[in-house]
Amino acid sequence: MTVNLPKKLFAALIISAGLLVFGTANARAATFSLSPASGSTVSGTFSVTLSLTDLAGKEVSGVDVYLNYEPGKLEAQEISTTEGIFTSYPLKTVDSTDGKIAIGASASAFSPVTTSGTIATITFKALATSGSTTLSFDYTAGSTTDSNITESGTATDILTQPPTVSYNLGAATTPPPITPPAGDGAPEDGEVPEGGIFEPTVFISLLSLIMIGLGVLLKIKGGLPHNTNFA
Repeated sequence: MTVNLPKKLFAALIISAGLLVFGTANARAATFSLSPASGSTVSGTFSVTLSLTDLAGKEVSGVDVYLNYEPGKLEAQEISTTEGIFTSYPLKTVDSTDGKIAIGASASAFSPVTTSGTIATITFKALATSGSTTLSFDYTAGSTTDSNITESGTATDILTQPPTVSYNLGAATTPPPITPPAGDGAPEDGEVPEGGIFEPTVFISLLSLIMIGLGVLLKIKGGLPHNTNFA
């Protein structure tokens, strides 16, 4: 049996379906980002900034971040939250065997996060000097046991698919050696040092020469007995 729907009812169904799709997409409005951007070259010890982005007017009460890295190519050394936008960070762990980083953060109950910003800064050390490596998030749409962004007031997970980034691994750069200025800074023999004072031995030698010279002059003028010895 064929059912003929009135044109107005059919249009209403189409509009409702569109609003449902739009509402579902809009409900998930926020995501995470990583910096440096994918395709960057890293080497030695370097930092990756984890940020909350694209809030689209949403208020956030907390986040859970599960980030994967390759332990054969990278070593996660530190998780810093000193510049983080959240009030509390009850979870900060590194599993160096499986290459997993877990970060849990929450905002004040009376002051949810409303703007994009830094969640944490992660310090890595590159263990390889060639090839590439990736950082990826544990994420499944609708799951509350992996990475998520919790909307304040509704406790809804509003995280959209976070990006996977790939970094090129390069050799660590060594700064050039510092070349000292010519000379060791010590005055040459007979040279007045920078302070303007002769070395004591030089001063004593000059004083002795002056006294001997005065003695010779006095002898010439007959001012002292001939047997006076200045030696």
